[in-house]
Amino acid sequence: MTGWGNPPVRSAEAGTPPEAVLPIPPAASGLIIALIFAGHYALTGDFLMAALLAACLAAALSAAALIKTHRATLAQLEASRDIHNLVADNAADLVTRHNAQGAITYASPAASALLGASPALLMRHGLSAAMSTGNAARCQDAISQCLELGAPTSAEVEISVGGAARWIEFRCKPLSDGESAVAVMRDITTRRWHAIAMRQAREEAESASRAKSAFIATISHELRTPLNAIIGFSEMLQRELGAEGGTARHADYSRIIRESGEHLMSLVKDLLDISKIEAGRLTICKEPFRLSDVIASSVDTLRPAVAAKSIALDVTISDDVGEMVADQRACKQMLMNLLSNACKFTPEGGRIELGALVDGGNVLLSVRDSGIGIAPDHVARLGEPFFQVDSSHSRQLEGAGLGLAIVRGLAELHGGRLRIESTLGEGSCFRLVLPMDSEMHDADPATEVERPQKDAVPAPAVAPARPIALVA
Repeated sequence: MTGWGNPPVRSAEAGTPPEAVLPIPPAASGLIIALIFAGHYALTGDFLMAALLAACLAAALSAAALIKTHRATLAQLEASRDIHNLVADNAADLVTRHNAQGAITYASPAASALLGASPALLMRHGLSAAMSTGNAARCQDAISQCLELGAPTSAEVEISVGGAARWIEFRCKPLSDGESAVAVMRDITTRRWHAIAMRQAREEAESASRAKSAFIATISHELRTPLNAIIGFSEMLQRELGAEGGTARHADYSRIIRESGEHLMSLVKDLLDISKIEAGRLTICKEPFRLSDVIASSVDTLRPAVAAKSIALDVTISDDVGEMVADQRACKQMLMNLLSNACKFTPEGGRIELGALVDGGNVLLSVRDSGIGIAPDHVARLGEPFFQVDSSHSRQLEGAGLGLAIVRGLAELHGGRLRIESTLGEGSCFRLVLPMDSEMHDADPATEVERPQKDAVPAPAVAPARPIALVA
């Protein structure tokens, strides 16, 4: 009995089980009972009557303690009920309790706003009062699986409330008795529409990217034919004018036509290459070749441009740089793009250093210049199609911003990386890391190479390619 050595119960005001406090402390009440028993026995000598009196007094004290505990428990239940009602009345989610047969034994007030049906209607007719038979069956299946497996289950159903479509997420969790479950229903219409909008936006972006690639490929092929005619006939005209003693002005005009045509043809080729790279259709033809021969050919091609600006070109090739297996044409194109880029942004009297060495199973080509350099916030964007460093100096130079993007794409097709180090006003260093023979002997020469693996060169990487944006 409470009050006779039982542990005290905590107060209801603290939000914990109520505390039963005897009107008189247990020790004092025990002493009083003992004194009454002893006094009565001493006065009357009647042992049974003294014991009966003491027992009645103990029962009265215990009853008082039980009454106090009962009242505290009722107060706690009332407080818990108030909190439950407060949460249930103001929650946007609908909370329902289901028995083993799936019948609703409780529904929160959110039923009216979420399902358009009152809680009483749901408890009488079940979920079929607010949704179609098929959707109600899906929710019932979720409840059955929840009780059978003893684990949470969920389902998503589409209902109509007031003529408007609404998506409901139905989550069910078993209760401790194992024979009932609690379900929470939430409106996820906005989330569903967002997901649909994102999927449509992604499909539209992919469609636009495919259309862009097709446009670039088509326009590049269409431009090549007239450009070949312009370049070819301008060369013939230039030779005939020189042979027939034409005026210097006419010869200069024909030279300008030819150089402009060649520049436009180079741009068309770059557009076609970057389009194929982004579309994943550019293939490389692997073959063994000596890298030193490619370096020598590229340097010889660039010497006139370097000499025109009085730029010192220093070439250092390590002795262990020998034969590698890769696409020779692509390797020369990458090296030429890097050298041309360095020459373009290096002022007269500057310096370009070209180095080649073997680092593990990779060959490391580095092109360092003493040019204008690149701001740190622009380094990460180098390699994006059409991106150019926004400075007055760079805007005066030719180029569409495709050279580094092509280098990056070709390097990745070979399983390599392009990395950039630069300091504004002090020059830049472009490091091209290419595997010398990695996973390339057994592949078909005209097949695409797998996407690149990470290398161990500690330098900032060029940002991944982004879709080309055609600017009018």
